[in-house]
Amino acid sequence: MKRITLSALLMTLFLLLSCGSGQLQPEKLAAESKISFFDSLIKIGQGFQEIFGFFGNAIGDTFGLTVVKSDDKRSKVGEHFERIKKGLEGTKDKLDGLAKDITSTPHADTTGVEATIKGASDVIVKLVDFVTKLASVTNDDALIGDNAAGAAVAADKDSVETVIKEVKAIIETAKESGVQIDKGNDGGTGAAAADATATAALGDNNGAGSGSKLADEITKADPWAMIDKVKNAKTKEGALSANANNDAGALATGGNANGNNGAKAATNADLAAAIALKAMIKDGRFSANAADKDIVKAAAASAVNKVLGVLDFIIRKTVAINLDKIRETVKGIQYSEITTESTEANTTQPPATK
Repeated sequence: MKRITLSALLMTLFLLLSCGSGQLQPEKLAAESKISFFDSLIKIGQGFQEIFGFFGNAIGDTFGLTVVKSDDKRSKVGEHFERIKKGLEGTKDKLDGLAKDITSTPHADTTGVEATIKGASDVIVKLVDFVTKLASVTNDDALIGDNAAGAAVAADKDSVETVIKEVKAIIETAKESGVQIDKGNDGGTGAAAADATATAALGDNNGAGSGSKLADEITKADPWAMIDKVKNAKTKEGALSANANNDAGALATGGNANGNNGAKAATNADLAAAIALKAMIKDGRFSANAADKDIVKAAAASAVNKVLGVLDFIIRKTVAINLDKIRETVKGIQYSEITTESTEANTTQPPATK
């Protein structure tokens, strides 16, 4: 009888221990799953930090800085756009790699993150296409401020139209992403193209001192107003009409064979934008008095730098905003423990590393 009782007690104890160990095992697995989940999110945060760092280094910050010098060739502008293109492509590659890490995070619903990543990737693909086309029309071997006395030449119309189209596309894409685009201060009505005015560099008959006046106009030009004028420019072939207010596109592509025929820039920003377009696009040549040759070259380079600087800023801001959208979505990822009875999803991840 005692033997039976002892056996029964041992059997009961064995069953109790077995049940206890069975309950502890799922708890241990759940704890390990959460640790794995949070480890993955920490790596994702580090990945974001690397992407931001890579993009900043690859693109650089040229807003207000010098991209081209007065003795550089136009191809320097094309090289600049190619560098931006490679930076964008590298950023997308790293983002695609991070997307794989995010979607493979254990015990997490990443559907929303996947959609946000796709949206950001689509934006970057668009930007790559835009800057590729810009690079293709700014690769001429002529000097940035190519000029000769009484020998102004209009910029290639098709190339100017390409720049206008792609700049507009970049700005529209930026706006759709949430970038605030400032129209700037256009500086008011520009001077007529008399031989001693700033606009004379675009015609065939400029006199002494016009180069200095052009430099003054470029110095005070607002980069935001300039890029706005490029975006809204319309090209024109043939001689410009006397006393007409011409926009940046017409000034860059129109002729002014009579030199001081009175054709004028609609605003200071139109004049500066036209100088930038003519300086970086093939065929474009300025007219400069012998004493003003270097001044006109420097003014042309300054105009180009202003346009490139604000355009780079817009591109950088567009990418940064889209990366921030992903980071915010990642912050909302929750731990999800699926069992046979219920689904638990109540542990929000720690913020991704900035």
